[in-house]
Amino acid sequence: MNEPTKPLEKAKPLGVEKLRWRCEPSRLPFETTAQADLREGFVGQERALRALKMGVELTAPGYNVFVCGLSGTSRGGTIARMIGELHPGTKESSDRCYVNNFKIADRPRLLTLPRGQANSFRKDMQAGIDFLRRRIPQVFEGEPFQRQKGRIVERFTAREKDLMDDFTRKIAREQFALGHMQVGAVALPEIFPVLEGQMVPIEDISKMVHEGKLDSPVAEEIERKYEQFRQEFTVVYRKTLTLSRELASELSYLEQEAASVLVDGVIEELKEKYPGGGVSLARQSRSLQGTRGRNRRPPRRHGRFAQAPGPRA
Repeated sequence: MNEPTKPLEKAKPLGVEKLRWRCEPSRLPFETTAQADLREGFVGQERALRALKMGVELTAPGYNVFVCGLSGTSRGGTIARMIGELHPGTKESSDRCYVNNFKIADRPRLLTLPRGQANSFRKDMQAGIDFLRRRIPQVFEGEPFQRQKGRIVERFTAREKDLMDDFTRKIAREQFALGHMQVGAVALPEIFPVLEGQMVPIEDISKMVHEGKLDSPVAEEIERKYEQFRQEFTVVYRKTLTLSRELASELSYLEQEAASVLVDGVIEELKEKYPGGGVSLARQSRSLQGTRGRNRRPPRRHGRFAQAPGPRA
């Protein structure tokens, strides 16, 4: 037979003074914390401290320490004190920074610098770029560069003029002339027969035959020579296009040579200031030089252009 269940006692409410622990200042053996003795070591958490000590002492790569706890439990201070006491045998980590790879754009180059120098290197690099953006246009607008550029343009203009003059004289002996035909907004070079001192479009020759102004055998001879001269002019015109490409190449080379004085100066300053970059900085300099020299051809030289970097603004 079961015993009768005793009724539960009614819960007694707690007083306000029992809802939290209070520290009585009279129990403390000092007036201020300045009079308290500094406690050596760490308070509690012996197992966690052993794990932390083992993690700090590990020098092999690939190991990490994860620390968690309530806010205000001095997690960071505990780790800092333990590292300070143990003095683990580690070397300072180097700074790593990536720079553009001019040969392979999606594979930037990694520079290794002494600790704490990466941020200043970034600022100096930006300052160098800003300097080049200001100074390179000034070099291109300067008298030495413009004089050298003018010589190159004059040389190619003379070669193109000789080609066209030779062809013009040749067709003039056969009563033809070189002119331009308007096609929309573009004026294209065209060969015209010259009849009675006037340039006549080749399309009008057959019309003149029908009107009795020109004999058929003469018109056929004109059309035959016109086709022959058109083929010859195509060859001449291609040569002028080749000259135009060569001119653009030499002007590009001239610009690269003029800018290289400034660019090399900036790179050399960085290499001297950040010797920790070592081979990586040297490779970066060579990559930049290789980009400037891409598609170069040995030009005919009429003196060498040079421009001193000058002081930085």
